[in-house]
Amino acid sequence: MRCLQCSAQMRKTRENFKYAASGLPGVTLMNVEVNRCPGCGEFEVSIPYIEQLHKLIASELIKKPAPFTAVEVVFLRKYLGWSGIDFAKRIGVAPETVSRWERGKDQMTAPADRALRLMVATRKPETVYELDFFTKIASVKPEDMRFGLKASSKDWHLAPV
Repeated sequence: MRCLQCSAQMRKTRENFKYAASGLPGVTLMNVEVNRCPGCGEFEVSIPYIEQLHKLIASELIKKPAPFTAVEVVFLRKYLGWSGIDFAKRIGVAPETVSRWERGKDQMTAPADRALRLMVATRKPETVYELDFFTKIASVKPEDMRFGLKASSKDWHLAPV
C-alpha cells in the first residue's frame, strides 16, 4: 500500500491505538492493524466491526459507578443516533440543558443519568425515527390505556377488548 500523501510504501504493523475519534480520552484499541508511512508519518488504522465496537464502549460506559463526564454524554447520545434536540425531547429537558451537560457546564441530574443508562442498555441505536411522537406525548391528556391480552399455548398476545 502506498501513502496517499507522499507515495512512499507504507509499513503494516499491529499496535495499540488511542481511539481519539470516539471522543473519549480513555479508549485504546489493542493490537489493531496500522499502516504507517516512514516518509511523511501519515497513517491509516483498520477498525473492523465499528458498530459492535461502539456498542461495547457504550455497554462499558453505563457500568461505570460514577456520573458521566461531558464527553461520555456526547458519545452515548451519538451512539443512540440522536441530535442534542432529539435527546432533550426523549429525556424531557430543554435542549440548552443537554448543551450544558455536553460542554461540562452542568452535571447531569441523577434521574437523567439513570434514564440515559437505561436507554443505552435497552435500545438499539436509531436509524429511522419520528420525533413528533415525543412532542405529542406532552400535549395529550393522560388517560388509562386499555387493551386485552390472550394466552395461547406458547405465549401471550394482544387481543381485541
